[in-house]
Amino acid sequence: MNGAHVGDIVMSTALLGSLRSAFPHAEIGFVVGSWSKMVVAEHPNVDFVHTVDHWKSNRSRDSFLVKYVKYVRTRTRALKEIRARRYDIAICSHAYYSDLLSLVWQADVPVRVAFEQSIFAPLANVTARYPESPFVQQRECLAALLRAMSLDETQLSHCRAELAPDSFESTKELCDLLQLSDLHAADYFVIHIGSGAPARELPSSTWRAVVAELSREHLLLFTGRGAREKAEIRKIIAGFPNCVDACDRLSWRGLVTAIRHAARFYGVESMAGHVAAAVGTRSVLAYSGMAGVARWRPDTSLAMIWTHNVSCSPCGNMKGCKHMACVRRIMAKDLVASASTESDA
Repeated sequence: MNGAHVGDIVMSTALLGSLRSAFPHAEIGFVVGSWSKMVVAEHPNVDFVHTVDHWKSNRSRDSFLVKYVKYVRTRTRALKEIRARRYDIAICSHAYYSDLLSLVWQADVPVRVAFEQSIFAPLANVTARYPESPFVQQRECLAALLRAMSLDETQLSHCRAELAPDSFESTKELCDLLQLSDLHAADYFVIHIGSGAPARELPSSTWRAVVAELSREHLLLFTGRGAREKAEIRKIIAGFPNCVDACDRLSWRGLVTAIRHAARFYGVESMAGHVAAAVGTRSVLAYSGMAGVARWRPDTSLAMIWTHNVSCSPCGNMKGCKHMACVRRIMAKDLVASASTESDA
């Protein structure tokens, strides 16, 4: 269970390989918010998907009342579904409220696994300590839940994020966008400028400096969602050759396919960097100091992470500050230079 956002769900898929290894014949369900459902809807290790739109995780512009009513409605439906499936074990991969632990307690799931820090931890009968050190990567935090379940090291070795493979539809979607007959001839970089928290984003001037260098020799595919990101992409690519605006033109699976086949991925602190890690694409990422780079960086040696060290990091302020020096002082020349080196960071 994880009712948070897309990047969190991508990271939480790391549990699935270990669970499948430990329980090869089990049916596995996943509880997510509707905004993240597509991540696991066609995952090879997920048999059932249940949606709960918790009001605290809902990023829509709806009023609190509308969000709360939707939460009650989706939770009621999910409770009936979970009871009907008669699950044996429930694992909450979110350490803090809203952790959905009360849902499976009410559904009478006999074994409930959660982090000790959870507000509903008393409802769990198997607990793990969420590492306090900000230098422990999130996958290792999730592995603590598996260790609490007594999985062995062989089973734990399968703990890594994984996404559904390409489909015929997602492949055609990308080929049509790039005007290619097949992906074997594809040679492009993906640039994803947006984040769920806009304060984490780079200034458009920085991206224009990056594009000025990269577009000379590479086809650049810009991905994103929504009118705000669409307008930013248009501003960034104006006047430059070899740029394709794919904002709102790819499905979720199409986006995964685009990142999977890219020669390199450029982005910021967002779910797309975790997608790149899950599909094995080399990436260059700009991270803010808001949540802590070491904890939330993608779980791969193929990611080059850039951040500007400031004394207030990690601040924990998800709205950011007026300066945001931690990300706005990242230099375009450093991001571009990453394209010419094969060393990992």
